[in-house]
Amino acid sequence: MSQETVFDFIKDPTKENFLKSRELIVTNPDYNPYSDDLSIMEKLYENKEYEKLNYYVTINVLLSPRAHFLKYFSLKESGNTKAAESVMFICHNILKCIEKTGDGTIQNPYIVIRVSDEIDFLQLHLRKKHTQQRLIQNEDKYLHVLTLEDGSELYFDITDSYKKASFS
Repeated sequence: MSQETVFDFIKDPTKENFLKSRELIVTNPDYNPYSDDLSIMEKLYENKEYEKLNYYVTINVLLSPRAHFLKYFSLKESGNTKAAESVMFICHNILKCIEKTGDGTIQNPYIVIRVSDEIDFLQLHLRKKHTQQRLIQNEDKYLHVLTLEDGSELYFDITDSYKKASFS
């Protein structure tokens, strides 16, 4: 699997193309939805190790909005504005495509790859914060329910990451 294959949805950002890209990741044997990759990337940024961060790639962060957001700032710090803009474009498309996967209801939850994607989607795309998070099982799906500051709730399908963690 190449990065080009995973990023096919960028050319045509439909729900179907995004879900195909997502499937390539969640079926990869190296997929770990609870990996420490984002922590590693944040540490590289804090330590101003921009070159290492700019080239940091694992299957677990290919479609992570936060990973691309961090790379955006790292590339800007490195003076590579054009690459930074491209990475931010990818970040925005990932967030838009997450939104296309559902409407945040229990019947039609948003589908994410990593639990951290929920927070990224809330903060970076919807500009909202949550006050609570809980796990529920609804039929054959595992869902995170995030209660927002206004009391409303958003549902995220984390079935793949939950099952991967359970079988690890």
